[in-house]
Formats: sequence, structure tokens, C-alpha cells
Amino acid sequence: MSVKACDRSVSNMEFLKNARDIEVNIIKCMVSKPKKYYFFYQKLTDMAIELLNHVKKANSVYVEYYEDAVLRNKEFKMAIAEAQAILSQIEVMYYLFGGNGVSIKFVKNLAEMLNKEIVLIKGVLKNDQSKYERVIGK
Repeated sequence: MSVKACDRSVSNMEFLKNARDIEVNIIKCMVSKPKKYYFFYQKLTDMAIELLNHVKKANSVYVEYYEDAVLRNKEFKMAIAEAQAILSQIEVMYYLFGGNGVSIKFVKNLAEMLNKEIVLIKGVLKNDQSKYERVIGK
């Protein structure tokens, strides 16, 4: 049985899907632009790949010991840093190329997705704090 849209909540795994969607959107934009912008989009793609890798790594850590919790936390924080870096780079690309290399619609869409990703990851980190309290020892 399906759930009404108004009764749905955000999945606690939404950060994985969102990170994948960020990478997909950057790649789609890259293949639709002239080759002279390829270098810049390739850098963005590499950063988006790293973002997805960090959230995948963090999510795959099974926390039993203190070191596990630290590793999971580190990977999520690296993902946040990567998302911030992508935001900075897309801003620079828009400043350099304007509407020719990067459309304002793409910038806004990607910025929304990246900000959502940061919020989702921070939510996971906050949950982890209480969830792994016994392991961390705080």
C-alpha cells in the first residue's frame, strides 16, 4: 500500500541518493557543454565522485569500537568538506564563464542539492552522537 505524499518522511539514507544525484547532474551537464569547458567539469566530476565515496565509506563502517565511530565521523566530515569545495568551484566557474559555461539554473540546482546534502549529513552526525554514545564514552 502506498503512503500519501504528505505523510512521507525523509529516508535516513537520503544522503546516499542525493550524493549520487549530484554526481549524475554534473556529468550530464559536462557532456552537454563544449569541450573547452571539459577540464573544469572534469574537476567538478572528480570532486562529486569523492563526495559519493566519502558518504559510501562512512555508511559502510560498522561501529563496534571507538576507532570505528571516529572513522565514520571523519568520512562524513570529509564529505561535508567536499560538498563545500564543490560549491566554491561552481561559484568560480560561474564567475569566469557566466551563462556560457555554466547556466544560473544549473548553479542554483546544484547549490540546493549540495546544501541539502550538507544538512542531511549533519543530521546523520547528530544521530550518530547519541547512537554511539556508549562506544565513544561521552
